[in-house]
Amino acid sequence: MPRVFLIVHGIVQGVGYRALVSGCAARCGIRGFVRNAEDGSVEILCEAEKDAIDKFVREINVDTEHGPRVFRIEIGADRLDDFKDERYEGFSISESA
Repeated sequence: MPRVFLIVHGIVQGVGYRALVSGCAARCGIRGFVRNAEDGSVEILCEAEKDAIDKFVREINVDTEHGPRVFRIEIGADRLDDFKDERYEGFSISESA
């Protein structure tokens, strides 16, 4: 099953973005986690079929007036090895990296 590590840049900490991501993951059938990173970005590991991941990425790419504002979503392919032995039953909001 495809697995993707995403790094989301923008106004995404302290504005309810991780909860938004968790809700989108539930709707799209994504397994994995979301967590805040020390640099102010948010990291997401998602595992699902390609179509579900594509839909998920579209849903988390938000720009709200008084909440989360995503500036850029990048794929951290080099980070996947950090999680190669991890298995996910569902989706969780994890502690900060």
